[in-house]
Amino acid sequence: MASEPDEPSAGQLHAAAFLVQALDLEDDPRALAPGLSVLKRDAPAATYAVELDSSIGPTAFLIYAYDLLAFDAKGRTGQELFDIGLATLERAAERDAPGPRLMAHALTSERGFMLATTPETFRVLSGAEEALAEPRVVAPGADPLAARRRAAAELNRLLVAADRHARAWLAALDGENGASGGDAAGITFTEEETELALLLLDERSIQALLNVLNLVLTAAREQAEALPAGEPEAEKNGRRH
Repeated sequence: MASEPDEPSAGQLHAAAFLVQALDLEDDPRALAPGLSVLKRDAPAATYAVELDSSIGPTAFLIYAYDLLAFDAKGRTGQELFDIGLATLERAAERDAPGPRLMAHALTSERGFMLATTPETFRVLSGAEEALAEPRVVAPGADPLAARRRAAAELNRLLVAADRHARAWLAALDGENGASGGDAAGITFTEEETELALLLLDERSIQALLNVLNLVLTAAREQAEALPAGEPEAEKNGRRH
């Protein structure tokens, strides 16, 4: 017998109701609430992530929710945390800094909410850009092959660095949990990890990178399969004709 889905929490229901209002959705908040993933929940604040269909396709959003009258471990009220978070998002937008972009916020007598998305998605939904991807053109007079070489070298450097940071993050997670294997269960996100999650949830944010990785891997496999059995690639490439 299939198990019944978990009932959404009160926090999820409140956040879903705000989401429906902020995006002018026709959905029932009770239907949306179970789809809100909890990224962080430290009284009196919580952060939820959700992916919805929009005019530009599946789009990731963050919902920051605050219990305005409650206190955190440092004695700050939810209202204070809401004010700090709102100012941080507004300042990031003014400076065009990395991180989520504020789309809407609301306050009641007891609760505060903020809705955010990636900078790229925000620009498109607000009409500032027609498409998320930059035009795939080479500057006039530029050498496409030279541009490929420079970009490939920089991508290689950044991917090696990214893998190094990924290993450091996993090691820190294992050290914190006393386990290994990259288990996602029970992870409470930091602000930095929340921003990373939002970036990865919205696939368009790294679509160009995913396309490059797919193209390079496909081309590498095809070239490897085209080599005669037992013939090293370096020997083939160096053979005179």
